[in-house]
Amino acid sequence: MREGNSLDLSGLLRERSFVIMGKKIIFDTDIGCDCDDAAALAVALELMNAGECELLAVTSCTMGEAAPGCIEAILGYYGHPEIPVGCFTKEDGLPPSEWHDVYASDAALRYDTRFRRGERYENTVKLLRRVLAGTQEKVTLVATGALTSLAKLLESGPDECSALSGIELVRQKVETAACMAGRFFEAWPEPVVIGDNYVVNAEWNVKCDIKAAQTVCDLWPAELVFCSYEIGLPMITCGGLQTRGPKDNPVRTCYESWSSKDGGGAVGRESWDGATMLYAIRPEAGYWDLYPYGRLRVDDAGVSSWHEEAGGRQTFLTEKMPYKEVEAIIDGILERDIARRGEGK
Repeated sequence: MREGNSLDLSGLLRERSFVIMGKKIIFDTDIGCDCDDAAALAVALELMNAGECELLAVTSCTMGEAAPGCIEAILGYYGHPEIPVGCFTKEDGLPPSEWHDVYASDAALRYDTRFRRGERYENTVKLLRRVLAGTQEKVTLVATGALTSLAKLLESGPDECSALSGIELVRQKVETAACMAGRFFEAWPEPVVIGDNYVVNAEWNVKCDIKAAQTVCDLWPAELVFCSYEIGLPMITCGGLQTRGPKDNPVRTCYESWSSKDGGGAVGRESWDGATMLYAIRPEAGYWDLYPYGRLRVDDAGVSSWHEEAGGRQTFLTEKMPYKEVEAIIDGILERDIARRGEGK
């Protein structure tokens, strides 16, 4: 339910009453490609400012040069310029893509960021290792892009940050990885068709780095929860912030830029990443159910599937609360900035 609106009392009560204090979050994102990454970061920061979580670091899973600057702009706007930002560079050998900067540079260059000043950011894997090694509590790792960063973290060896291997470090310091990834025929057997009769059999984040997705599913030593393509598809969020938010809000900039360049003038966007972040911070809120725990697999075409496994710790979300109610909860969180600062023009 959208905050300040009496359309649905049950949704409003759930949104306002469910609070987990101090949940530790690390966010890995392909921000710059699709605009809902920017909204997911805003959700985390709004809930951090409300005391529900602590965002320890934000990393980019791409080598988009403007991506860390876009992250930095959003962190600064929401009052947390101290949160460290990591990225990959050309030296890391990731494949280049024009998708890395649909809108990132528009936000990064508008604000006083290290990207704008030509300064470098910390390497994604090094930052992940440093933050994990330094925390005393287990964290939730949220990933809303290709699983490249998580795979490289697992494959990392001991360094100056920690004497532990990547797998050992994750086992010791990570409670859950909540990932926007996958398309599961087990729960949604009917075809998912979008655009010009394109049938979605393999989800985008998995297809972007199939090997990384396979590595994470095979080796992840903690709980692994996929927020699949089907979960975010029915929910269109951030339209209010995009059209009525303060003009200097960089998330509004991201949505406006994405809409004009790649979104065909759309208002709002499917909430794949916002849903993933909401689940990660409020896993016990009852917004979704979990499919039985087992083992997630990804084949060589990028198609994901669930397999029964005794003692398995991997699963994916399924529908519980009506999608429109969850959509309104996400929008209510995003539109707190409008309530604070008034509508832009």
